[in-house]
Amino acid sequence: MKFPSVRTALAGAALAAALAGCSSSAPPRYYTLSVPAADAAPRVQAGYLIDVLPVSVPAQADQPQLMVRTEEGSVAALYGERWAAPLAEEIRDALSDALKRDLGALDVRTVKPAANAPVWRVQADVQGFDLVAGSRAQLDATWRVRPLNTAGEGRLCRSLVVENVDGEGAPALVAAIRGGTEDAGSSVRTLGCTALPRAQGENPA
Repeated sequence: MKFPSVRTALAGAALAAALAGCSSSAPPRYYTLSVPAADAAPRVQAGYLIDVLPVSVPAQADQPQLMVRTEEGSVAALYGERWAAPLAEEIRDALSDALKRDLGALDVRTVKPAANAPVWRVQADVQGFDLVAGSRAQLDATWRVRPLNTAGEGRLCRSLVVENVDGEGAPALVAAIRGGTEDAGSSVRTLGCTALPRAQGENPA
């Protein structure tokens, strides 16, 4: 019987160990920015609806995996930590949840409005979305609101939201960007607003 050489045997053992390591690697974890339905229940009931349009997100942040920045400025892709849906959709759904909860207004995406129903249209464009490991989650966005079939003035504003991270790892970063770390400290700044010209379908105030 011909036995393999020591070198061949060691190489085979190394390959087997590598394959075993690959097969036993942990599956990716998925995160969402949307809150549970019970937490999204409205506190009041509005007399209008909202129309939250799709959100634009910078390409470097709009990736399936979490893109985490270090304090030195480098960016790492966490391939084992992923968004449950494209980041632009996650932010859009989280914005809709927050407006429904705080204003009590239903989203026309889920409730078809009557032809003359009063609607406020909301559009957000994310300029920056940074998750800084062990430090903060930061969102820089411009947003527009317009009244449709109702009185009111449209506005174009820019906001900067900074949530401090309480803990290490991806779960702490996601909790921060969801606004679930009030004790860690947060900052919301409006960097300016301007009135928008009236569009077709708007009623005068």
